[in-house]
Amino acid sequence: MDDKGLGGAVKPAVLIWARESLGLNTQDVAKRLKTSIETINQWESAQKAPTFKQLEKLSNVYKRPLAAFFLPKPPKELPFPKDFRTLPPDKKKPVSLKTRLAIRRARRLQEVTAELAKNLDREINTKFDGIRLTDDPEDVAVQKREGLKITLETQFSWSDEMEALGGWISALEKTGIVVLQLSMPLEENRGFSLADNSIKVIVINNQDATRAKIFSLFHEYGHILLNTSSLCDLEDRYYQTSEIERIEIFCNRFAGALLVPRTTLMEHNIIKSQKYLSGWTDELLRKLTNDFKVSQEVILRRLVILGVASEDFYRKKRQEWLSKERKISWGKQNPPKKCIREHGIPFVSLTLEAQKTGRITYSDLADYLSIQLKHIPKLERLVGNEA
Repeated sequence: MDDKGLGGAVKPAVLIWARESLGLNTQDVAKRLKTSIETINQWESAQKAPTFKQLEKLSNVYKRPLAAFFLPKPPKELPFPKDFRTLPPDKKKPVSLKTRLAIRRARRLQEVTAELAKNLDREINTKFDGIRLTDDPEDVAVQKREGLKITLETQFSWSDEMEALGGWISALEKTGIVVLQLSMPLEENRGFSLADNSIKVIVINNQDATRAKIFSLFHEYGHILLNTSSLCDLEDRYYQTSEIERIEIFCNRFAGALLVPRTTLMEHNIIKSQKYLSGWTDELLRKLTNDFKVSQEVILRRLVILGVASEDFYRKKRQEWLSKERKISWGKQNPPKKCIREHGIPFVSLTLEAQKTGRITYSDLADYLSIQLKHIPKLERLVGNEA
């Protein structure tokens, strides 16, 4: 194709949609393309058309295939998850490009799951007994934990938090929820959920600490059960000042109660022996966190709720832990293992089966799983071992 303007082939409304879907303004785009804001405005007002080379650059900036720019009108897309982040306005960061791309990818994999399941005549549970904000989160946690079929004996037998995270994810996947681990700025959000479709999706931040991921997993599960798609920072909020904060408080309380059941905690030998009466030491807290495979913050918050630790002590320790918080650095990764960790066994298995039965191509498979074709044989072996 020559380098002349594409005339009416590219609709301004489509260009505006592609830009706004990533939260970019015309100045951002002009800077990335090394052109003027006036040029971007001319493209978006039909005063001028981009050349094919310019469109290729736009495709790279907007992370859209070239074909998307030739659509007759912007496609209908499901809405952005509601922003449940509760940081004060002066500390709350705008949703970044990386997070927007993670949400877009999760939406796409949500659609792919539904389509492949239908083509393969595979049944995926899409019905969940919903809960209400007026329900007692402690009671709901007991009920939903029973449904996950993870006993306390199993939880206490896990060797470490990595095994615990895998066990909890597997339990949720068996309910029909797609669980993804995608990279996003940790200071911006810790996870999100997509509840507004037949296929429910939970995304946890791949850069977060493992025990923090476990809590995020069940915080987002709370959103799924409340049928609220959400983008969450899990900021510490325990006082109700808005509807959003009421929901966040509920999901925090639900997640804590599911992971650290009230009765089990109160019957723990540390509590029963009253060793804590002389003060909660780091050693005592670590013992509890290692048994339940959760963070110290989760344990201490539960102790406050159950009346065996003070709110002031919790606030002090929380600030201390936040100052030491670090994100995970994965280093050099094994692509097949990374693929399974990020997408989960059920989704990877579904796509592999679709390729083997001719429903999708090898190229589709590599695209859906974000993996090079050369790694697929090893991926198949790993999935076979996990099945």
